[in-house]
Amino acid sequence: MDITFNFKNFLSLKKFVNLSFKSKVIHLIVLYVIFEVLILLYKSYRFIQKHFFYKKLNLIERYGENSWVLITGPSSGQGKQFALQLAKRGFNIILVGSERCYKIQKLKNQLYSNVKTVVLVKNFCDAHKNNFFDDFQKIVDKYDVSLLINNIGHRTAWVPYHEMDPVLIRNTISAGTIVQSRLIHMVIPKFMKRKNNKCGIINITAQCMHPNFGLGLGLSNEICVPFLSVYEASNAYGFYHANSIFKEYKDKFDLLTITPGAVITENTKYLHNTLFNIDAKFFVDNCLRLLGNYQGHTCAYWGHSFSSFMINFIPMCKEYILENVGK
Repeated sequence: MDITFNFKNFLSLKKFVNLSFKSKVIHLIVLYVIFEVLILLYKSYRFIQKHFFYKKLNLIERYGENSWVLITGPSSGQGKQFALQLAKRGFNIILVGSERCYKIQKLKNQLYSNVKTVVLVKNFCDAHKNNFFDDFQKIVDKYDVSLLINNIGHRTAWVPYHEMDPVLIRNTISAGTIVQSRLIHMVIPKFMKRKNNKCGIINITAQCMHPNFGLGLGLSNEICVPFLSVYEASNAYGFYHANSIFKEYKDKFDLLTITPGAVITENTKYLHNTLFNIDAKFFVDNCLRLLGNYQGHTCAYWGHSFSSFMINFIPMCKEYILENVGK
């Protein structure tokens, strides 16, 4: 009985059909291994290209001189870095968030006095209320907004969940879902009227899934952290909403859905011991390097991408790691 692998049999269905059952099984196994290797090689190529070879674009030239960036949640962390780094590139900045935005405005004025800044004080937990977005509409109508950075999120956790304050549940959902939905809905008509320049949207969401192959094929590909149920659900909403927008408008705008892992900010210093953590300044720099070069969802930092990839090699540790992250 011939059970040796003969690649020509894959090119001829007739020859493959005439093989014995064991030969067919062996040939199919070999074919599967080849398929997995090809996927791994392609993913590795895209991984290296995305994280190490894309060069920064001239964003002010791409999106237009004297244009404005609207950033939600810019008073600290990633939002603060987006504001400072885009101001450095020459963009005028619209800061939307708490009273602390005025401190960022003052800092920006000290560093980059040549660009303008507008501050809109808003409590995003009130996004469910009537007329909450009226001020946003006035700003979008008044200024030449070329970039929208949806950064705001209301991080909450509770153990046990059934004792969580209902107000926290409402606030987390309001900030984490309604704001992104309405602002994208608001800026797209303005974007479509702009001529001669590109427009862009960056949505900061969360890792909701990982690729499955090899040992990980028996795993569910969802990434869900316990004890953060409402916050996790809001992030998942942002992820799928942003992906749907990308599929609809990818030929018209630059769209990035960022799914970060551990990013060290003023509010997340406890993540210093987390594997593949990255400082917010360098993380945002990676996001802006991808803007205009890459479309769709990405971790933005190679370490975060690699960590989700590594789940397939240690699938038995997945739930243990996620539980400890939640705690």
